[in-house]
Amino acid sequence: MPPVKGKSKSSNRPKGRATGRGRRKPASLTEKLRSGMAQLGAGLLSFMAVGLAALAMIVVLMLMAGGYFSNFGDRVDDMTSKIVRAAGFSVKRVTVRGGESLGNHEIMSALNTERHGSVLGRSLWHVDMDDARKQIEALGWTRSAAVQRLWPDTIHISLVERRPAALWLDASGEYHLIDAGGYVISTVEPVAHTDMPVLAGTTNTSIASPLLNALETKPELKSRIAVIRSVGERRFDLRFRNDFTARLPEGPPEKALERLEGLGAGTGKLAETLDYIDLRDPQWAYLKPKSE
Repeated sequence: MPPVKGKSKSSNRPKGRATGRGRRKPASLTEKLRSGMAQLGAGLLSFMAVGLAALAMIVVLMLMAGGYFSNFGDRVDDMTSKIVRAAGFSVKRVTVRGGESLGNHEIMSALNTERHGSVLGRSLWHVDMDDARKQIEALGWTRSAAVQRLWPDTIHISLVERRPAALWLDASGEYHLIDAGGYVISTVEPVAHTDMPVLAGTTNTSIASPLLNALETKPELKSRIAVIRSVGERRFDLRFRNDFTARLPEGPPEKALERLEGLGAGTGKLAETLDYIDLRDPQWAYLKPKSE
């Protein structure tokens, strides 16, 4: 019996149906318009962003050229200062404790600044306490100072002043008050301090500090001394007010001062017959009689 030919699988497919994958339907005109508008909008936004960034850069450069940012901090400081002062916290008083030699004018001048001028009327919060302390301590009479705010309107200053120990005669012939450490306090007229000895013969006042400190413990002996003269900046000669001279040794002066005090130096007893006494040898005292 002849074989029966079977139907092919393709014969079972419906006629007129595509055999491959479905093709994408072409976009309509409306969809194309929408897509184009979206792309155009994105482009415009990008262009605007770049333009704004460029404009901002130009503005910044113009402000920098005009110096706006160079004093931006000062502008903020001025604005906050006005707010604080408007709230009632401005400086109306400056009180001082411990100042005997410094005048009010010197203290107030030290608190002035080139930018703000007088401290009075300024915002209490904006007064720099550390800077004010440094300015007060830069005054010759001040050994140390403390500056504090007392709300709502006061600055209080506590001072420790230097104690003058001698006059210093400089190379130009001017006189200066110095303390026992050799610190120069101020330039003065010598006629106002005739009770103090005069340091002479040196440009380095600090080398006299050990001697001046030792004399502070012997006020009677110190009161008889007219001149303290440096010799080679190694040691000192003391010329007393009765025209008697004592030559001190190098090094610590305490023992030599005790010997002078025991001899009554400066009282007239030694000056009647002696020109000077030489104490440079710690074991011996050499006496020079007056020339006849």
